[in-house]
Amino acid sequence: MPYRNAPINPIMRLIYALLRLTSWAGILVFYRRRLVLGHEHLRFDGPAIVVSNHPSTLMDPLNAGLNIRQEMFFLANYGLFKNPVSAWILNRLFCIPVKRKEDVAKGETRDNDAAFEASFRHLEKNGVLYIAAEGVSWMNRYVRPFKTGTARIAFGAERRNNWQLGVKIIPVGISYDAPRLFRSRTTVEYGAPIDPGPWANADLQDHEKAVEDFTAGIRARVSALTLDSHSEAGDAFVDQAEILVRNEHRGAYDQGEYLFLKDFLGKNIQNEGLKAQFADYFAELQKANLTDVGLSKVQSPVSLLLLAPFFLLGYGFWFLPCYLPWLLCKRLKLYPGYDSNVKMLAGLFTFPLALWAGWELAFWLFRSSLWAWVSLLVLVICGYLAEVFMDHAKLWWEGRAARAFQKQKPEEWRILCNKRDEILKACKSKVQCQNVQ
Repeated sequence: MPYRNAPINPIMRLIYALLRLTSWAGILVFYRRRLVLGHEHLRFDGPAIVVSNHPSTLMDPLNAGLNIRQEMFFLANYGLFKNPVSAWILNRLFCIPVKRKEDVAKGETRDNDAAFEASFRHLEKNGVLYIAAEGVSWMNRYVRPFKTGTARIAFGAERRNNWQLGVKIIPVGISYDAPRLFRSRTTVEYGAPIDPGPWANADLQDHEKAVEDFTAGIRARVSALTLDSHSEAGDAFVDQAEILVRNEHRGAYDQGEYLFLKDFLGKNIQNEGLKAQFADYFAELQKANLTDVGLSKVQSPVSLLLLAPFFLLGYGFWFLPCYLPWLLCKRLKLYPGYDSNVKMLAGLFTFPLALWAGWELAFWLFRSSLWAWVSLLVLVICGYLAEVFMDHAKLWWEGRAARAFQKQKPEEWRILCNKRDEILKACKSKVQCQNVQ
């Protein structure tokens, strides 16, 4: 299906394709599971602005843009352009600098006319822009108020073209369960395009009010596509609900679990009584040095025995490639929001080097390219099985602690189970707390 997009130099298009491929590889390894919803809203063409929340710095544009077929230009904060080397790179890699209030030094003029003009021209060429509309990245579930730049760019581009340009706003919600951690989970949900056209009269009558109202509408649409806690204080409730729902679904991370959780939070995010129930239950768990998964699951040690040889081989081989990115993050001492970016970028070097070293070692041992490739495949599979082993070991250990607690303090155990069952009942769940044997 043909689609309109901004004309790009063929060499730059090739570079974008290579960067996209590299990003796909990094994302595939970094996240244990990346759930993408709303594929039907990705079939758009012509001028568009992709707008998302901003909980994980540079991972957000990657997660929002990977599934969009068009090449995107990114509105990036001016602070990233202050270094001449990074400025040279970013100016050639589809980025447009935007000065936020926090990017401007005392006495310096905050002038974004050039950024607006570049954005207008790009949209007029049928291009696609990406904007993280919160302006600043915060690692929590709360979708903060949006900056008005998206509305100003959309309205400005339309006014220049008598409201006939056809700009679309593509809302994207990004939810991370642990934005800093390697092998965590993320959900990317695309929403139906928003048409700024009906706002032409409102913009003519009161431009500032129209911009504010349109921005609030975009934020509401993005919020509806995420697990929005609605406030920093609500983050704990979202995290606790996610733990219970995930354990209820036996650890699966699929569309059903996510939609159930989003619907539940949408109906109960302001339910202070239920929040208190959650907080009380998890406080009691912490006091007893237990976890919810320890109450909800029983893990057989048989699987650990079967997986142990694969764990030893996989963990031994993959330890260094995983450890070095973590060590680099620790030594750099950057804002924690950049941890995932540093780990993924470092992993793009350490993982291929480890695979190359594994292939060379296998070839030296077997003197056969075929067996070297087979050995490499085995090492990759063992790496995955090592992760499975660690998951099972954690479940077994936490279940063991739960069994010990049940024997030592049966009455407190019963109270904990009752509290969990009451919460699950409130969640309209049929799963009850298992009696650990």
